Amino acid sequence: MSEETSSLSLRIEYRVPNLMNIFLLHNIIPLIVYSLLFRMARQYVKANFWLKFEGFKRYRLQNLTVCWLHAVIVGGGDLILMFSHPHEIFHDVIDWYNPIAAQLPLISVAYFFQDAFDMLMYEWNSYTLELLLHHFATCAALVAPGLTGKFTLAAGWALLMEVNSIFLHARTILQICGLSTQFPGVFRVVVYSNIISFFFFRIVSQILWTNWAIYNVPGLHWYYVLVGLGGPIIFGCINGMLFLRLLASDGFLTEKLRARFAMTRDKNDDQEKKKGN
Repeated sequence: MSEETSSLSLRIEYRVPNLMNIFLLHNIIPLIVYSLLFRMARQYVKANFWLKFEGFKRYRLQNLTVCWLHAVIVGGGDLILMFSHPHEIFHDVIDWYNPIAAQLPLISVAYFFQDAFDMLMYEWNSYTLELLLHHFATCAALVAPGLTGKFTLAAGWALLMEVNSIFLHARTILQICGLSTQFPGVFRVVVYSNIISFFFFRIVSQILWTNWAIYNVPGLHWYYVLVGLGGPIIFGCINGMLFLRLLASDGFLTEKLRARFAMTRDKNDDQEKKKGN
């Protein structure tokens, strides 16, 4: 074995990640704290917000409120991180590490765990399976910085999608609670902000990441190859379907395509009520 090959084999990204590192104090303590904070936030929202609504609609509004809170915290923080390190996000993705920046993926892992738990408690349908796949794939990628002390900016690329989630969740909240019809001008601004931010933070950002990954990920341990190249494939499918649903729901597609791709998750509850009446 040459000296160069031996040196490469010692680098973390060329070896199997130690999954037990997730239990190191600098990982497990923040995960527990963030999980408890999200659980407390959920309980507070459930006790004080959207109480005039009932059933699935109340659950959705309360759940989306916490989703929006997570998106604001992580999306805003990640935007600052990425724009404050314009060189590193393209040229030092693997090795750059900062313990404060590394909290962003830990916050998201804690949130997705709590959100998955909530979904399993309140609903079980095709959307649940789709979101559980999303949460699992996301967490599998976001634990990499905690396991290795590297890849913080790789997680940063993934978390840019949360910038769009700020508008995505706001749009859905306005739609479900009826404020979209009371304030159509505001709702339209949110709709267009959602479409524009979706394009830049879910599509363009992933194209840029994929371009980086194609040239830099092959040769690393298969876990990082799977996350770096498999992740964009999974999220490309999820985001592609979500984008079509949004365009259909917001009237940007033809009537035929709208009927095919329209979102029905939040209509099912109303339909059940009509059947009951």
